[in-house]
Amino acid sequence: MTGTVASPKRIAWLAPLAVNVLFGYFAVFPLSLVWYYLTNSPLVALGLTERDPTDNDGILGYLIVLGGVGLFIALWAVVNLALRALLRLPARSYWPVSVPPLFGPFILTWMFPAAYDLWKMPLG
Repeated sequence: MTGTVASPKRIAWLAPLAVNVLFGYFAVFPLSLVWYYLTNSPLVALGLTERDPTDNDGILGYLIVLGGVGLFIALWAVVNLALRALLRLPARSYWPVSVPPLFGPFILTWMFPAAYDLWKMPLG
């Protein structure tokens, strides 16, 4: 029987894809916070957006939020560096394959807001 058999190297690429889609699922919230910060501070200064009138907490809240986002990014980077070293995948092609799945769920919820309902859990 002649057929194509997946090589172990090709199967190894499924691990970073799965890990980064999982990280992408959890990245929706931190990326939304970064977007909220950008639309209420730097983009307002450039005149591209208008400040949220109910946002009057000052900069401390943004520092706390962006610090948490920084921790998320650090965890993502450490896991990906360890996974790349464990699977011995080339860095030149690893990062272009691994980064887009991180943003996939965020873009999905941005384009289709009804998909954000997946985050809502039944209470009761």
